[in-house]
Amino acid sequence: MGRERDLGTLGASVGLLLLAAVLYTDRLGGPSLWFDEGWSWHLARMSIPAMLQATAADRSPFLYYLLLHFWIRAAGESEFALRGPSVAFGLLAAALVARLTARGWGRPAAAFAILTMALSPFWLYYVQEARMYTMLATGVLALWAATEAARRRPSSRRLAVWTLVAAGTALTHYYGLFPVATMAAALGLGSRRRPEALRRWGGSMLALLALVGPWLVFAHQRFLQPEAFIRPPMTAEGLLQQLVRGFWAGDGVALLVGLLAAAALLRPDPFVRRWAIGTLGIFGLMMAVLLTLFARFAVFHPRYAIFLWALWIPGVGGGAARLGELLAARIRGIPPSARGWLGALALLPLWGMMAAPGRTGWADPGRSRDPYREAVAHVARQIRPGEAALALRANWAVLYYWERMKVPAPLWMGPESPVWDEEAVRAMLEDARRRYGPADGPWRLWLFGWQQEVVDPLGLFDGLLLENGFEVGGQPFGSLWVAYYETWPPFHGFAFTPLRADFAGKIELRGVHLRPPRWPGDVLGVTLMWARVGPVPQAPRVFLHVLDTSGRLAAQRDGPLPNDLVPISTWPPDHAFPVFTRVILPRGLHGTYTLRVGLYDPASGARWPVRLNGAVGDGVEVGKLELP
Repeated sequence: MGRERDLGTLGASVGLLLLAAVLYTDRLGGPSLWFDEGWSWHLARMSIPAMLQATAADRSPFLYYLLLHFWIRAAGESEFALRGPSVAFGLLAAALVARLTARGWGRPAAAFAILTMALSPFWLYYVQEARMYTMLATGVLALWAATEAARRRPSSRRLAVWTLVAAGTALTHYYGLFPVATMAAALGLGSRRRPEALRRWGGSMLALLALVGPWLVFAHQRFLQPEAFIRPPMTAEGLLQQLVRGFWAGDGVALLVGLLAAAALLRPDPFVRRWAIGTLGIFGLMMAVLLTLFARFAVFHPRYAIFLWALWIPGVGGGAARLGELLAARIRGIPPSARGWLGALALLPLWGMMAAPGRTGWADPGRSRDPYREAVAHVARQIRPGEAALALRANWAVLYYWERMKVPAPLWMGPESPVWDEEAVRAMLEDARRRYGPADGPWRLWLFGWQQEVVDPLGLFDGLLLENGFEVGGQPFGSLWVAYYETWPPFHGFAFTPLRADFAGKIELRGVHLRPPRWPGDVLGVTLMWARVGPVPQAPRVFLHVLDTSGRLAAQRDGPLPNDLVPISTWPPDHAFPVFTRVILPRGLHGTYTLRVGLYDPASGARWPVRLNGAVGDGVEVGKLELP
């Protein structure tokens, strides 16, 4: 009878895994690849030496891309094929979660954990993305299983398996170093009273260092200067908020799963204690490193710590099963083997909370991804001979669809790192025009813009294209912007009117160039030459006001200087940079208008004092605008 119950429970787990497989593969090839997935495709197509060189400067190591490199040669390069490895690792992760959860809390808990994974919008999103995140989660779960196996019997074979899994995890994503270090320490502590086990553990650590160390040395520059831009220092509160909101979207969801994970500790089992200590240890190590050594690491996203979510799930299933056991113990007639199933009552509210955002995401044909396929098709239908397209920043998802649609026009991949020099941008545009455009006459250029402030922090591409032409039109495709410019080469730069406006002895405005609208409805382009001349603890925001003859506000533009990735507070001292800004003017403006510029504190709104030609005010006039 007990064997039949075990087989029935096992069958339920297998059935849930099959359900997960159906959910994971549903419309897998439907949504467009987006920027990050295009980067995966680009790296996977490279030769292996070129891939290693490129990933040495990337945010994650080479192992996933190497796997994808061989996979696409067998399976092809369709969206479905590119995302296939993520689905496979997602299913393997679910199976590992089921096994580990059953080990600590029983088979009902394993079934609850699998179903919770299958319903999670967070997990479903990354299971269907051509990135390494499910591979990372699978690696950490497999490492946990390998750690448990080596702890019970530290044979050479089991430690060799542990070492290979640990190396694979570390070489999948740099955040994988946190669970590897934590579990290595746990395994060493568990071996400290067994000399032979300790000796084998030491050999395993040396082997791990031999496998991972050469790559860390090869890619060491990535850690010395993580990004070409910065963001405000990380805080413990900020990291926690990002993790909670990323893992468990929706009001009350994080609190409920936290309570369930706490309830999992009610089971008096050494495995459960090790799960709790290990998960908290990984979390604590990650927080300590990010808040100290990499407090200004440019980018953090909950997906980088997806393994914490995967380690949390057994506690959710285990907590529900334990609550079910405690409740069923008070009800007569329920056999001990079936008591855990009553825990489904504790999970119904959670599943209901997760179902609402899950249905929204599932109803979206694009699965919350930008419609790159539609954007490229939009351009492909309209682009004409002699025209070209620019991807700013270099966007390999655009190139993916450009090649698949065989668009009969050149696609110019823009810079991959920030460009600060106006002359360099002008030279790039002129070189592209000579290569791709007509010998004379106007040249039309399509632009795919996505996070272009990363590579064009000063807005120089947009500014010089408008300075030498005009924007015919533009259309958003999610967060991807497609614009169409007509230009009149050869390209010339900005002609600045000198100015020396001193803002509080910290920032100077040294020049201005105006690009007036060419007709009603066209934009006003304003390029200001800014320099930091003193310490700027808190970067100000800049306002640009267009005032009529009576001083009334006709149009304005407020924003960071120049953007939040590279605030002026981080600029080198006494070095002037041109910052281009668009100002949208209302239709129907006529007459003379004054342009006034100033800085203000983003927290209080107080304007900075500015001195110009001996006079002090809260703003400075930078030009006149005549509109017929």
